[in-house]
Amino acid sequence: MIFSKHYLPVGSVVGLHDDSRRLLIIGRQLFSETNQVIRDYAAVNYPNGFTDAKEQFILFNHQDIHVVYHYGYVDEKEMQLDALLAEAEKREDDDHGDNSI
Repeated sequence: MIFSKHYLPVGSVVGLHDDSRRLLIIGRQLFSETNQVIRDYAAVNYPNGFTDAKEQFILFNHQDIHVVYHYGYVDEKEMQLDALLAEAEKREDDDHGDNSI
């Protein structure tokens, strides 16, 4: 079965443009207090993972991803959540007059 997803699932490992680290996605749609915006993904360094309570998550958007090294687990619950996240993003874009994806 082929899935059509808007967001990468938790557990995916990615590389960003101009960044040599591999990052493990641990969350989606997180608010960046520094920039006062919502970012698509929150990640930690791979393979270490979360090692310190003082460690800040690495926040980034989908367009920042250069390569997907590993695609995380997907089941029915993940597909339902992805649909909800995509719908919330669409509503946010519509509220701000931006219809781009």
